[in-house]
Amino acid sequence: MAHPTPAPDLARRAADDIELAVALTEYQKIIEMRRAVSDQAHNRYNFFLVIATAVAAVSAGLVGSNIDPEVRIGAVAALAALMLLMGPAVFLRQLRFTGTSHRYGLAEQALRSYLVRRAPQVAPYVLLPTLDDPGLFLPTATGGRQRQREAVGLAASIGLVNSALLAAGGGLALSALDIDGWALVLLDVALFAAAAAVHLWWVSRTVRRDAAERERLLAARALDVLDLFPPVVPPSPSPEPDPALAEAAEVAKA
Repeated sequence: MAHPTPAPDLARRAADDIELAVALTEYQKIIEMRRAVSDQAHNRYNFFLVIATAVAAVSAGLVGSNIDPEVRIGAVAALAALMLLMGPAVFLRQLRFTGTSHRYGLAEQALRSYLVRRAPQVAPYVLLPTLDDPGLFLPTATGGRQRQREAVGLAASIGLVNSALLAAGGGLALSALDIDGWALVLLDVALFAAAAAVHLWWVSRTVRRDAAERERLLAARALDVLDLFPPVVPPSPSPEPDPALAEAAEVAKA
């Protein structure tokens, strides 16, 4: 008696194993890259804080010292130029780190959606978001909560430090022009507020632009269409036979 060959089943299983292996490998790689970006962002942030603190301390020491005024002014001006060049560069770089981390998060979310679609029985236990389910960590709504989240990020924190340094430098420049008292305080506060507002506006603008780019990517890949990962619909239970019809069938057979 000839037995049917199981080759198609083995081939299908091998293909499924290859697809799953590729997806898991890519998922792990994305996690590693996202962690590396996070480490780079925090290292750059800590480095900037160290430099900014050192510049502020050295500038304060120079201002209160008894060295030659021209040397003192030249040294403070050099340190101020350093921060004026370094501060915006680190700020913009931090925004790029944030955008890259969000894109890796989207890639991780897409692969997680694929894995959950392959094994729908584990979907209730996956609390991280997928393209089909926001999961336990709901996305922050637009408006006040979104602005609050942007204001406490690393890029916004660097922007506030830049604003404080700019206001301090502006205060020194205004004091050299014989402006003192409440006028100096008000001008210093206004300078800090204007610089902070510009930094926060730029953060918000960049976040909105990155979000729009991610939406366009999803649309281009058709990843927002649920048909890409068709859900497994359990078979509907067969209807119970009607007793009256069954009795009529038995009578007809008799």
